[in-house]
Amino acid sequence: MTFVIIIFLISIILAFGMLFYRSWEIKNKRINSLNTAKLEIPKLPFRHLEKNMLYLTKHIVLGLVLTSAKYWFILSTKLKKWFNDKWPRINAYFKKKTEKVTSYRHSFVKKAILESKVKIRRIKEKVNEDMKPDEENTQP
Repeated sequence: MTFVIIIFLISIILAFGMLFYRSWEIKNKRINSLNTAKLEIPKLPFRHLEKNMLYLTKHIVLGLVLTSAKYWFILSTKLKKWFNDKWPRINAYFKKKTEKVTSYRHSFVKKAILESKVKIRRIKEKVNEDMKPDEENTQP
C-alpha cells in the first residue's frame, strides 16, 4: 500500500514539474504559445462516404436481425419442448407444412433477404442441436 502511495506522490510531483517547466518556457519566449498550424480536414468524396455508411448499416441491421432471430428460436424451441411435454395431442395439430420454392432471378433486396433466411435457418439448426442433448438426458 505504501508503495502505491509513493508512486502516486512521485507522479503528482512530476506532473506539476512538467507544468511549471512549460510555463517557464512560455514566459521566457523559448517556445511560441500560439500554434498557427491549421488542422486540415481531408476531403472525402460523397461516394466513399456513402459506401462506408451502407456497409456499416448492412452489418448493424444484419447483426440485429441475426441476434433477434437467435433468441427467438431459442425461446420458441424451449416453448415447443415444454408444449410437447405438456400437451402432445395439441402439438400434433400445429405441424408445419412445406412451402414451394420458385426459381427465378431475384433483385438485390430479395437476394439479401434470402441470404438472411439461410443464416437464420443455420442459427435455428444450431439451437436445435444445442437443445437435443437436454432431451437425451431427460429420458431414462
